[in-house]
Amino acid sequence: MDDFGLDDWPQRVSSAGSRQGRMHVMYLRAGIRAGVPCGWIFTVDDVAKRDRWLCHVCREPVPQRWTAGELTRAPALTFATPWADGGRYDKANARLAHFGCITFSDPAFGRRLGQLLVRDLTVKARAGSQDETCTKGHELTGSNLLNASDGRRRCRQCRQDREAAARNSAA
Repeated sequence: MDDFGLDDWPQRVSSAGSRQGRMHVMYLRAGIRAGVPCGWIFTVDDVAKRDRWLCHVCREPVPQRWTAGELTRAPALTFATPWADGGRYDKANARLAHFGCITFSDPAFGRRLGQLLVRDLTVKARAGSQDETCTKGHELTGSNLLNASDGRRRCRQCRQDREAAARNSAA
């Protein structure tokens, strides 16, 4: 069984290349969608060290490493003053909790965070008009470039990889 930790993913060129960076970007985007004022950049590790790796909900230790079967024990952020009540996205308002101890008002955000905590995201590779590569590093040129009906550019290689993984898991 695979063992996961916050620092497992290799650094990529983008600012959101590490697991920490991707988690920060997910929280930040969710806050922006909720209309929350955003503070400075901080990581789950920053908050965990401050909270001494204790879940603020159940007061039990939060592991620094976990397996896919222990997803409910993985570290996640919650906020002392919820965003809906005018809370800010900043380190002073953030609290460490087990992923299973908190509920998300946005179920899609909870699902994506769960995926992020146990494996690389399996979402479609999307690119803007300026990007030369997809999020996996494949070139977006020639036969590898798919133009979706929504106007976004997609990576053919990533789509083939997802389809192959789905066939292998079904077999």
